[in-house]
Amino acid sequence: MNEQTQSWLKITGSVLVVAVAAGVLVHQARNFNRRGEEGATVWFYDQSEHRLYAAPQSAIPPHPGIGGKNGDGVKAIVVAFRSEQADPSKRRIAYLETFTPELKSLMEEARAARASGRKFEGTIPSRDSDFLQANTLVKRPDDAEWHPSNSPEGLKIASAWRLWKSADGQAPIICVP
Repeated sequence: MNEQTQSWLKITGSVLVVAVAAGVLVHQARNFNRRGEEGATVWFYDQSEHRLYAAPQSAIPPHPGIGGKNGDGVKAIVVAFRSEQADPSKRRIAYLETFTPELKSLMEEARAARASGRKFEGTIPSRDSDFLQANTLVKRPDDAEWHPSNSPEGLKIASAWRLWKSADGQAPIICVP
């Protein structure tokens, strides 16, 4: 192989490596933006429409919903087995979650303060606080009654899906839109 051909192959190889690297970086940047906190979405469930829909991660339940009765959109914890998560027909709602009016009001006040650039004067409860747990309500999609997430029934509802197994023994994972 002559010197000119070797040089041409080196340059072509280098250009190819740079092009692939640039493509990977662009792909990762797009995925980062999609997965970033600001653009993240979670599943919500419109109780009157009986339909899942994507809502911003920052949405506070109850949410307006997508039709039917206004204000009946609640957060849905949607799961599927790892090998089936891309198939919408294989996803299941593990449970639904909403907030009491007191917690919703507190969360909205804190959000409004942050959006206007002022300090929130109230106290935001920690995730493990009794207040937050007692004012976060859970239920199965077909249940009529909501239960505080820290009650015996609420704990049972929120953890039952972790015991589900696929035919090959896989545990389900939480799915996002």
